[in-house]
Amino acid sequence: MGVAGVVTWYIDAILEGFLVFALYSISELIEHYAERYASRKLTGLRELLPSKVSVQVGNGIIEKDLDDVDVGDIVLVKPGDTVPADGVIVDGEAVFDTSYITGESEPRYLRKGDHVESGYVNKGGLVRVRILRRPDESILQLLVMEAERSLARKASLQRFIERFSQPYTILVLVLFGLATLLLTPYRALAILLAGCPSAFIISSGTSTALTIAVLARRTIVARGGLSLENTYRARIVVFDKTGTVTLGKLRVTRAVAINGFSEKEILQLAGGAAKASNHPVAQAIAEHSDMIPFSAEEYPGKGVKAVVDGKTVYIGSKEFFKELGITVNDVGCGVGEREVFVSIDGCLAGVLCLGEELSGDAREIVSILKKMGLEIVIASGDTSDRVEKVARFLGIDKYYAELSPSDKKKLVKDLRRKYGYVAMVGDGINDLEALAEADVGIAVGSLNVVSSIADVVLPKGINGLPLLFRYARKYMLSIYTSIALALAIKLGVITMGLMGLLPLWAIVGIGDDGSTLVALSVIGYLVSRR
Repeated sequence: MGVAGVVTWYIDAILEGFLVFALYSISELIEHYAERYASRKLTGLRELLPSKVSVQVGNGIIEKDLDDVDVGDIVLVKPGDTVPADGVIVDGEAVFDTSYITGESEPRYLRKGDHVESGYVNKGGLVRVRILRRPDESILQLLVMEAERSLARKASLQRFIERFSQPYTILVLVLFGLATLLLTPYRALAILLAGCPSAFIISSGTSTALTIAVLARRTIVARGGLSLENTYRARIVVFDKTGTVTLGKLRVTRAVAINGFSEKEILQLAGGAAKASNHPVAQAIAEHSDMIPFSAEEYPGKGVKAVVDGKTVYIGSKEFFKELGITVNDVGCGVGEREVFVSIDGCLAGVLCLGEELSGDAREIVSILKKMGLEIVIASGDTSDRVEKVARFLGIDKYYAELSPSDKKKLVKDLRRKYGYVAMVGDGINDLEALAEADVGIAVGSLNVVSSIADVVLPKGINGLPLLFRYARKYMLSIYTSIALALAIKLGVITMGLMGLLPLWAIVGIGDDGSTLVALSVIGYLVSRR
């Protein structure tokens, strides 16, 4: 723009030069506003939190700075207040607006015993909340911090645009020189004034910031433009099973009673015996009983013997019962289900069938992703029959079982050669190698060690996956569309300027300010709408 100013002075176009600089100043204001707007999308989340918090101490109430709130504090959350940190309601009930954290527009009624998260807004009713995490460790603050760090991570397309701006500027100067020789300096100025690359640079940076901010408001952390770009390019999604499409918990799917015992009886007695063990299978059975064992003995890897309600109860595997001399028969538990046999006072009483508890909306989520054109596979370290059962239920045709962490990493490499970009979704330590190897590693669960190496984090579970892929596509579409429109406007304005059909002020107003506004409007429309 400095060169353009010198040229206008040289050709004695003082008024046009003044208008050029005025319009260019407007262009810079537009750029500055775009950056501020994108930044406010994130800081607006942080500003939800109160600076002062009412804390109950004994029978009195004191005011504390937010940063001084600690685990165990009882805080008062009045109507209109925002929950300052993750905790549990210990007194009262209220309706909460959770949209800033969950993305759900429907308010939620919560009462004593229910968990609340930082960012929930109380819409009516005084509640007392016991703080379970410090404010700087709570979900809202972690989301904002991660999103702010993500702005520094640029997509390859964004980096290309910024690198391209330098040779592009040189090209504009060369073309201006040629046009000056062939036409007149006045007409040649159209190339300098409309050729400014600011619209291209702004469009990529603003689109990245807005998309990251919008996803953060829906409890999804995308770590930079590159993670969004790679998500857009992914053609196959690899799911770990446990803790991802399943909750990593077992549940009793059915109880089969024999020899005159009832289902309720074997569940109560077996559940009482199971309370003597911390094994995941025993814990799942124990949930079905309010009885307590009088005495108990655990046989690691086999089962439990206990006296419950005056009866001697054994629970355990088929092999354990064979060792006890109790004859057992197959009772037809489903494929991949675990069988736990129950005997009462030396008589076989029945069998409990246990299966994995699936993530609530896993089936629907898989269906949505398939409709988006993505190939879906499961990769798990579990046995083949259990993985097959989950895959069939979810409608997934391809699955890989009994994989070690290194096997999962190798699988990601093999799938990349076949399909292209690979997205890996996992939650455990055994997924680290595969998450790091994938083009986009998606960690499910809290912002912990596993998620620290991932490209995307879904603290609320896999429910956010369709939204992630949808916004990744909007992100790339917004950049491509805004650049194409800005380029078309610039070429049209330059052509008309070289032909002498537009004055200099119109060239700047349309070619620079106009193309920038069009680019930003496209980005705002595509990224912000649901």
